[in-house]
Amino acid sequence: MKKLSISRSIQFILLIGLLSLSFACASSDPNKAAGIPTSLEKFKAQEGDSKTSDVTVKYWAIPEPYKDVPIEQIKSQIEITDYMVLKGAATNAGTEATGRLKGTDRSIVAGGASVPEETPKNKKDREALAEFTNKLISLEGVVNTIGTQKKSPLDIKEREPGKYEIWFCADKNQERKPCRYRAFLLYEGPEGKGDTLFTHDNVIKFWGVLLEEKIGILVITGYKVSKRYPKIRVLDLEVIK
Repeated sequence: MKKLSISRSIQFILLIGLLSLSFACASSDPNKAAGIPTSLEKFKAQEGDSKTSDVTVKYWAIPEPYKDVPIEQIKSQIEITDYMVLKGAATNAGTEATGRLKGTDRSIVAGGASVPEETPKNKKDREALAEFTNKLISLEGVVNTIGTQKKSPLDIKEREPGKYEIWFCADKNQERKPCRYRAFLLYEGPEGKGDTLFTHDNVIKFWGVLLEEKIGILVITGYKVSKRYPKIRVLDLEVIK
């Protein structure tokens, strides 16, 4: 009986370890852990998916004014080359809905008081960033990491073969962690690279068109904050280091 009890105890300990590892892996992506769907999932929910993959094609499509335009012409017409020009970017995007305690209908404001769904400042920032929709932009920087460790995986998702969602960091020197000045890139490149598409040491430069805002989660000293970032369809990209 004692041998059987010891064996069961070991099995129980191993099971707990596996569950803990699984939870840690699932929580490595702050957006996923916070229940925010991927940009492609959100787009499909808004547009309605189809068997012919029309929605996926639309998601990755180059905006109409820039289709079939030579890339050299695009580069000569770039309007934004400095992230700090983007008013409304990297600002707080939290709402009353995102601020509620998970699984409850109660506001997290002290006393459970009701607050506006969106603060005046958040609304102003959202409208300010929207002013840059369809503007051509070029920035240099690095690929952001999932986590703040030096060797944390790069935040790259290959959603379709050769089609990547990339969290870009405009601070190419990575002087602050986590990176505050981010952009969400849609990029078409070689197939099958996954998060090895670039390396931690690569500095990249892209040319693209700003589509809309993308809400991301910034983790600061254990707190998760909803932030507003530009979402950009990349038209060309170079590794400059």
